[in-house]
Amino acid sequence: MPAQTGGVNPHRVWNDSTRILTAAGVPSPQVDAREILQAVLDQPPYMWPATIPQASAERIQEMVAQRAKRVPLQHVLGKMWFMGLPLKAQPGVFNVRPETEVLAQWAIESLTKLQGATPGKSGGSALHVLDMCTGSGALAIAISHAHPNAAVTAIEKSAVAAQAAKDNADRLNLPVNVIEGDALAVNAQWAGRFDLVVSNPPYVPARELDPELDHDPAEALWGGGEDGLDFIRSLLPIAYQYLKPGGRLGVEHDDTQGAKTVELARAAGFEAHTIPDLNQRDRFLIATKPGA
Repeated sequence: MPAQTGGVNPHRVWNDSTRILTAAGVPSPQVDAREILQAVLDQPPYMWPATIPQASAERIQEMVAQRAKRVPLQHVLGKMWFMGLPLKAQPGVFNVRPETEVLAQWAIESLTKLQGATPGKSGGSALHVLDMCTGSGALAIAISHAHPNAAVTAIEKSAVAAQAAKDNADRLNLPVNVIEGDALAVNAQWAGRFDLVVSNPPYVPARELDPELDHDPAEALWGGGEDGLDFIRSLLPIAYQYLKPGGRLGVEHDDTQGAKTVELARAAGFEAHTIPDLNQRDRFLIATKPGA
């Protein structure tokens, strides 16, 4: 995008930005270029003016150059969206992916069913929810937003991520109780406390990843072991302890791990199956602790 002295046509800037991102191998260059322009101009494309100030064009250039280096779009924008809710995005905190919205929607619908099926809950008394490995707080925040009467607790080992989750919940005025702590350290006080447990834990098996994932904290990605399931192996028995009889568990996993996670969940005492993401890839373990 050559420097110009007067106003700049934003559609030309968009086209130039798209070409730069395409050459850099960014998977969705048009979409990313549009998101950057919208962020700087604070307007959707149909409202872009005939020209924009040179300073705005230069800011767009800077952001496009970052994205061309495969810095995640969320970090370039400083925000991300989950279930329609704006969350702060920053280095050191896992960038939540759109597919995780399937798990959030399952959790929201499960709480609705539990609310109607549990004696004494239909009047609005709290169901208890735990988000293990909350990261930015995305799952916990989405659940709390959809179910204001739910008592939502979120635990996160990383101090940076735990603070980000607290900040995100506070900005949205949601009463999520964020705890900085290790999800794999058993809390005896939580035994039999929760109606629903969700987790998007580290699960990625050893393999080459897209450059953007280099910007996610390694401890939020790699699940450990040859199959990437060491973390989930440890998490499942703990989640079982925390759930009430009849309580439900939802865990995100890699699309190669579905059958094994079901096996591990059943070994921990759960009734279990998996559900697919929007691309029909096997991505989520769904489990129930037996009992009424």
